Amino acid sequence: MGGRDKVVDSLRGIACILLVTLHVAQNRFGEADWLEWYGDTFIYIRMPLFAFLSGVVYAWRPLTATAGYGDYMGKKVRRLLVPYVIFVPLIGIAQVALDFGTPPPAGPWNWFIYSLPPYWFLLATFWVYAVVALLDAYKLLDTKLKVGALFGVLLAANVLLNLQFADGFLQFGSAVYLGLFFTAGLAATRFGWKGIGLTGAWIMTGATVLLFAYTQLAVLGVWSMADDQRHDPLGIALGVTFPLAFIAFGLKNDFLAWIGGYSYGIFLLHPFAIVAVAGALQVVGFEPLIPALILMTAAGLFGSILGVIVLRKAAVGRVMLGEKAKKRTPVAVGAPPA
Repeated sequence: MGGRDKVVDSLRGIACILLVTLHVAQNRFGEADWLEWYGDTFIYIRMPLFAFLSGVVYAWRPLTATAGYGDYMGKKVRRLLVPYVIFVPLIGIAQVALDFGTPPPAGPWNWFIYSLPPYWFLLATFWVYAVVALLDAYKLLDTKLKVGALFGVLLAANVLLNLQFADGFLQFGSAVYLGLFFTAGLAATRFGWKGIGLTGAWIMTGATVLLFAYTQLAVLGVWSMADDQRHDPLGIALGVTFPLAFIAFGLKNDFLAWIGGYSYGIFLLHPFAIVAVAGALQVVGFEPLIPALILMTAAGLFGSILGVIVLRKAAVGRVMLGEKAKKRTPVAVGAPPA
């Protein structure tokens, strides 16, 4: 499938807005109870949505032969691991120098081994691509039964096992979690979910509403099946039903799609844009909460887009964005990682 898909780009735009606003809210936790509610509410959708969309895009151009596995993963090294080794130390140095956010672990080598937010997603997704592409190359994901079996194994592992061993060592546990949504996105594309029709769309919408209501019970401490969203099968289900409903209806919006076209760049750059504005507001003594949240959100979204445009003008900037150093015809940045 070539070209841009405005439905997928619109979902990318939603994912970007959730990503930025949740990190902005975390910056001001403690100033209003609703900020923590917001952060806890959309944790079930935020990163699962990025992983789901990565699976959708992978299924457009899957790996079809084992002979191409090395070249394919080489591209993923450029796309995912090169930005990882660039941005992890940058955010770690920024946190130490500015005393901002959660202090990174002692020893810069631990920054790479255990990751720093939000760049853990890059390392975890690299492992997902490595496994899924290999299975695909051996024709182990070419039927609904085989894909369903993979999803079932991943679901069981997330629900039954404690995968957060060693506090996120190389993000293997996170890869198993993200793999659920990646597999669901792959299946949605590979087996024609987009043409499911209005009946399927409304059924999935109803499921989304019910699951969202359930997660509110968990967020508010009323009742929950698990201690956190990674072990909660109903919370996991919400991360799948929401994009399925959106795609089934064919929903799209030009503004969201425009933001979504820069989603990878927003993912990489937004922490720096947010901390820059937060620091500036602190220096000038600007305290009103709502205007500050709006300014930081605007910086996280539009400042990052501007950053992408500037970085693409130089080879080193394109490398930082996971692109080829040699200049090419400009295209919008895909969802992390597309």
